[in-house]
Amino acid sequence: MNLSILDKQLILSLIDESIPFHDVMNTFDIRISIGNLTPEVYAFVYVSRKVRYHLVINGNINAKTQYRVFCHEIKHIIYDLPTIGYVVGLDMQRTTIEEAADLFKLA
Repeated sequence: MNLSILDKQLILSLIDESIPFHDVMNTFDIRISIGNLTPEVYAFVYVSRKVRYHLVINGNINAKTQYRVFCHEIKHIIYDLPTIGYVVGLDMQRTTIEEAADLFKLA
């Protein structure tokens, strides 16, 4: 599914809350998992062979940080991954796409 075409619908569905969160994620082929990650890794996202987005969030961080990280990774799913293919994201905190994702907010 090409999310670059549907980015407004995804964002509006998340903000509107008229559709349950997991239904929105399933509609856009986004799977979310909570993992026991190292403290340095808040989250990561990848595209599977079946062209599904998998977002893994660190379960050891507080809910507010998880929400901020979720918004950050959704920005990558909507705007970055469809255009750049894939990124191996080690020590990329100061790159342009990471700084832009840090500023992305849903509300």
